[in-house]
Amino acid sequence: MSIIRSSLIIAALGTLGGPALASEITEITSEDFYAAKYYESALEDARVQKIKGEAERIKTIAKSIKLSPKDLKAAIEKVGSLGGDPAKLAVAAIRAGAKGTRVEGRILDVLINDSEPKHVVAYVRFRGASSAEVIKDASAIAHIVASQTPLVSTLSLSAIHPKAEDASTDSVWGAKIASARAGNINPKRIDEYADRMYKRLFEVVDERPF
Repeated sequence: MSIIRSSLIIAALGTLGGPALASEITEITSEDFYAAKYYESALEDARVQKIKGEAERIKTIAKSIKLSPKDLKAAIEKVGSLGGDPAKLAVAAIRAGAKGTRVEGRILDVLINDSEPKHVVAYVRFRGASSAEVIKDASAIAHIVASQTPLVSTLSLSAIHPKAEDASTDSVWGAKIASARAGNINPKRIDEYADRMYKRLFEVVDERPF
């Protein structure tokens, strides 16, 4: 990060009075993340750097993404007070969220791709229990991602065979689900609704015999 960019971000937080409390990754929405990252990127623009005063910079940048200055300030504050890299915090939150659930101990890899801040993608590779249970497992993971990392827009899932090596990348089931859809999953009703209702929420499904 350049000195100019760093100083402008610090100035923005200073204008806000500084974050009173650290934010949690569970509080950062996809809109928050995009707005904060857009602001950070905009600071590299020489035209923005020439604007006098942080309030005017905030106003100009907010207008370009059709936000109010107040909402942009809030997003900057929330993301800036996380206390760590959002992608790493999101990975940790997903892994922590799996504890005590049906997929505990079976999530093998979690990757967050935030290279396009407007559409963050989470990739999760897990060990399937059986072909009959894979939709239930996928539903549980989808709920975890949607609830613990709302900055994620899309979840991509890949299940390996129950007896495969941990390092196996030979998927027996794969699918994608939008976080907006995943938000409809009730973790307490997965056993009841996974096959009848939640199965329809997944897209680009690739199934192979277990």
